[in-house]
Amino acid sequence: MKLAHTMLRTGSPEKMIEFYKKAFGFELREKKEMDTFTLYFLGSEDQTAEIELTYNHGKDDGYEKGEGFGHIAIHTEEGQSLQEAYDKAVEAGGEDYRPPEECPGNYAFVKDPEGYEIEILARSA
Repeated sequence: MKLAHTMLRTGSPEKMIEFYKKAFGFELREKKEMDTFTLYFLGSEDQTAEIELTYNHGKDDGYEKGEGFGHIAIHTEEGQSLQEAYDKAVEAGGEDYRPPEECPGNYAFVKDPEGYEIEILARSA
């Protein structure tokens, strides 16, 4: 079995799509318009990861994150340092949350424009 995707609810799909594109190279692969909601499927360049953004029509003020959700994790690109990946995510609109120097391992955390935590993992050589 293979994990198909991770779904995140969003009140601002355009902003989220732009962030994941600029920060991590995800591309909008498919948009499904329904009566009361719209689904946006974003895929990684190598097609190994997919995020589904769900926009419930009229729900523009975002969502509470709930204490059960932790984070999603994304590896750095081949040849990219952890600091470079972190800086790129922050420049793309991510929140400067837990930079590499504050984490005890080879990782860091940013928050996307809706406040979801993203762990950036340094790809091992």
